[in-house]
Amino acid sequence: MSDFPKKFIRDKVESPENLRDVININKKMYGNQNYFTYKKGQAVQNITYNQMYDIIQKLGTAFYKIGIMGQNIAVISETRYEWVASYLATVNGNGIIVPLDKELAEEQILNFIERAKATCVVYSSAFAGLIENYAKSNDRPDKKATCFINMDLEPEKENLREYRSLNIYSFENLLKTGEEALNDKCAAFTDIKIDAEKPCAYLFTSGTTGTSKAVMLSHKNIASNAHNAACCVNLKNGDVIVAVLPAHHTYETTCTFFAASLLGANICVNESLKMVMRNFQFYKPTKLVLVPLFIDNMVKKVWDEAEKKGKTKTIHNAVKLSNALRKIGIDLRRKLFKEILDAFGGRLDAIICGGAPLNPEHIKTMDAFGVKIWQGYGITECSPLVSVIPEDMNIKKLGSVGYPVFENEVRISDKDENGYGEILVKGDNVMLGYLDNEEATNEVFAEDGFFKTGDVGYIDNDGYIYITGRKKNIIILSNGKNIYPEEIEEYLYKIEDIKECAVISRKKENGESNITALIFPDFEEKFAGKEFKEVEVKIKEEVDKINKQLPTFKQITEVEVRDTEFEKTTTKKIIRYKLK
Repeated sequence: MSDFPKKFIRDKVESPENLRDVININKKMYGNQNYFTYKKGQAVQNITYNQMYDIIQKLGTAFYKIGIMGQNIAVISETRYEWVASYLATVNGNGIIVPLDKELAEEQILNFIERAKATCVVYSSAFAGLIENYAKSNDRPDKKATCFINMDLEPEKENLREYRSLNIYSFENLLKTGEEALNDKCAAFTDIKIDAEKPCAYLFTSGTTGTSKAVMLSHKNIASNAHNAACCVNLKNGDVIVAVLPAHHTYETTCTFFAASLLGANICVNESLKMVMRNFQFYKPTKLVLVPLFIDNMVKKVWDEAEKKGKTKTIHNAVKLSNALRKIGIDLRRKLFKEILDAFGGRLDAIICGGAPLNPEHIKTMDAFGVKIWQGYGITECSPLVSVIPEDMNIKKLGSVGYPVFENEVRISDKDENGYGEILVKGDNVMLGYLDNEEATNEVFAEDGFFKTGDVGYIDNDGYIYITGRKKNIIILSNGKNIYPEEIEEYLYKIEDIKECAVISRKKENGESNITALIFPDFEEKFAGKEFKEVEVKIKEEVDKINKQLPTFKQITEVEVRDTEFEKTTTKKIIRYKLK
């Protein structure tokens, strides 16, 4: 394995030991710069790094005054600065934050609040009905929550009996409470000694295995990972990022809210998925942190628009010209593809992508237009970042999910004849374990302390990681051959007519495995107005062509075309355990 890539700079930014250090570094380095930017009605609002620091100090002190500092606090809302402030005010008072997925069913949200033993819930008006009915409930024996904070409750309403009787506080009033206490020299929050080794966050997994577990992360886990992300990804002071991913997801929390802040980025809030493209044009981002589905849609939008305008051939010719000029040191991409780049705001130069496998062709396509894609690899249990592609290697190491970040040791266990095996990780970023689940915790740790990711892949001679599939998804044929569904899916996604697909194993009558492709076609664009039977025939013809590119033992033997999308997690991963 080679030395760390030259683009990985260990001392790029001061190293935080905990999440209080993160906000201290932010204030010291970028005080008057904008941290958060968001729309409120027709106006654009900014929260500077100094203001965010003050909000956290006030809120954390208010938590002390109302008796919840150091306790387990759940938070559920859209992406907004109050969400981040609630997170940091909780953990920097030695409490435990419980970020909740706002897309979950109501009963599951309440179940997670209770499993986490949360004594307080912070929420936005979108969840007021659910949480305030929960506050009134007397028939839930596992309920521990006795305090509730509504981000949007008007201050003057807090003293109304309907709120006071349920111990519901106004976020705005709590900031005033905290400010008054700080003016009276209350230092209970500001001077508390942080225990960087104890749990500070319970993160419920997406449930793709059928049963959600709560990952326990510490200050050390998250702060070290945020620092590594900042040192290994070419973000810089002044970068503008539109926050698109769900706030509760550790990828967004660590890599956008914390890592990008350590480098002085301005984070702009995207209100909803419907507003993504409009917000790209409004905020004009320079960088984005995304999952593959968004990149799929971005690439698709480019070619769909080109086709509508009759410019497909023109763009292909421009790409050939541009690539030839780049070989002799002339880069005209920002001019040649200005119209395409303007759709994303005109300033976008790089995307950090993780969370699921990405079509390598998209990396080449976006690079041709002038946007680098830095593919990374992470898992919630690793806070989440494990590896990332250096900015100068995204094409040279096409298909790799990168080189391990600092303080991460990665190895492959139980290699097969191809050198494939399970990816194991060890480092300061690896979780403490699963909440109240010692058996599950023990199952995912090897005897020497390495965490078993459940992902299968290999490491090349230069130390770069490649993922071939999930261990639990492997199809084992009767002849002992291992099939990784993700490999076959990569071929299927080259078919433009396919919007979503998944490859699974079904047993034949003789007990042998049947490699089955479940496919959801692009009915909206490619098959608008077509009969289902006609679509089915076309898809099967395309799959037959793919089979000719595959070894016999990997060929798809059954195709099932469906008329509904797959059920997915909020980070847009197909929920595989539900596939039959």
